[in-house]
Amino acid sequence: MSTLLLLLARENPWPGLAVASLNLIVALSLVGISLLLGVTISLLAWFGTLVDRGAVPVRRRSERRAAP
Repeated sequence: MSTLLLLLARENPWPGLAVASLNLIVALSLVGISLLLGVTISLLAWFGTLVDRGAVPVRRRSERRAAP
């Protein structure tokens, strides 16, 4: 069976090239999506720390400065 597939690939390489290019497009899109998700999650975490930092009352903030 594998010799039949190799014979077909030798006669017409276009289907193999089409599948390889499709695999490349899918891989690049997955890498792009993962990078976008990573940046989004890190920005949300950073924004969460900014919001949390702003929620500290003024008295406690002055106590923190005086402690060190």
